[in-house]
Amino acid sequence: MLNGAGRGGFTLVEIMLALAVSLIVTGATYNLLLNTQRLTRTQSARVALQSSVRAGALIVANELGELHAVSGGSPSQNDVLALGPSAVTYRAMRGVGFICQSAGPAVIRLARSSFSGHRDPQAGRDEALVFVPGDSATSSEDTWIAVPIAGVATTLPCPGVGGPGITLTLSAGASPLLLEEGTPVRLVEPMELRLYQSGETWWLGARSVNTGEAIQPLVGPLEPHGFELEYLHYLGGPTMDPGSIGSIRVTIRAVEAAADATRPPLQEELTTQITLRKSPVS
Repeated sequence: MLNGAGRGGFTLVEIMLALAVSLIVTGATYNLLLNTQRLTRTQSARVALQSSVRAGALIVANELGELHAVSGGSPSQNDVLALGPSAVTYRAMRGVGFICQSAGPAVIRLARSSFSGHRDPQAGRDEALVFVPGDSATSSEDTWIAVPIAGVATTLPCPGVGGPGITLTLSAGASPLLLEEGTPVRLVEPMELRLYQSGETWWLGARSVNTGEAIQPLVGPLEPHGFELEYLHYLGGPTMDPGSIGSIRVTIRAVEAAADATRPPLQEELTTQITLRKSPVS
């Protein structure tokens, strides 16, 4: 017969101690998992915020990196049309081609084979910047003439064996242009980039000026001063003269859209400097 000393099992104290240790371990494990989950969410939010800011900087650089500025040049030679601390209006490059035929007053035809661009020209939206060479007899310099496009046709070919063409009918107010074959033509679209507010959220937006379309969001949400532009003279220092701009310093400050209630919203800032083309320093 077994006596009481030989029975197996745990005492009440031992069971309570085991439960207490188990609760401590479970609580520590839960806190560890919870903190890991919060850290993962924060890291994901940080990566998304950084990606948003970099995407915005890339968009702005692609748009403004094609701009021309000529010191003392005409308005047609300077692609910056209006400038401010949080907005800029400019001629965005949409394509370039070469004339294969001057079909009549204010009608030019580009060779399809020479045209390179994001898309075909669009009447009412785009403008043609036509290169006009200078004349040594009159001491006139080379220049670009900006002319709105009133009509676009793609059915008429270039003369001879020139192949398909893109016919541009320029606006009625344009002066007749006597242009030779091979003259370059830049296709541009007046655009605006600016900081704007929708509800309680700030965004970097863009719009096509000639169409009168509403501003469209590109990057956000941003801080109230989340898109700043500083125009730098080609000799150094700030300037507000479109013809004297050598570069544009762009700062984008993004803020987290839906922050974790346990911490402040994340913020991310990126500054980039864009050098304009054909400025005196290039």
